[in-house]
Amino acid sequence: MELCRPLAVKAVLFDLDGTLVDSVEAYIQVAQVAAAPFGLQVTEEQVRTALANGTSFWRGAVPKDRSDVDAVVKAIAAKAYQEWPQILREQGKLFDGVMQTLDALKALGIKLGIVSGARQEVLELLRPDGLLDRFDAVVLGPDVPTRKPDPEGILKCLGMLNVPPADALYVGDAPIDIMASRAAGVYAVGVLTGAGDSATLSSHYPDRLISSHLQLSTIVESA
Repeated sequence: MELCRPLAVKAVLFDLDGTLVDSVEAYIQVAQVAAAPFGLQVTEEQVRTALANGTSFWRGAVPKDRSDVDAVVKAIAAKAYQEWPQILREQGKLFDGVMQTLDALKALGIKLGIVSGARQEVLELLRPDGLLDRFDAVVLGPDVPTRKPDPEGILKCLGMLNVPPADALYVGDAPIDIMASRAAGVYAVGVLTGAGDSATLSSHYPDRLISSHLQLSTIVESA
């Protein structure tokens, strides 16, 4: 019975890609588009693994025996950086029901935040219907010097919300999200809509594992 009790929190923090934003296919496409001019292929499995672990797509695609590995990796990354905004606009979209989830949490008096390694472009997907305005704090990749699984982004967001870690929850789709949650001292919720599958996420022992963000309002209560 203890395992089924709601998590009492004052703040819920969200990852974006794979959690609120359906963007895995966009990442796969940008990886393949960026690698193609160099005669290289990036598989869906490589992209999903990289997203789950916070590693580079390109290191696995460029043969290690090449003398110019670093230069090629840098060039592919630059190409992906250039192509990403358009591919995200074309392929990225919000998962169904995001507004309902945010409003349900807001109705409980819970503060909302975003902590993501994403760039600013992804926020454009949240601007329609005032979705972005529902968040009380946003921390993206360029806002902190270290990326997940380092907890700095989560802790910075909580500081902006004036909420202690013990009263907060972070939800994300990847093992690095659970690891960052643990390091920050917040509840960890894994969601099965992104890079990580049930076995991978479960192996990192999240406090809860849910099929989508839509279940959040049923597993939390106001502290």
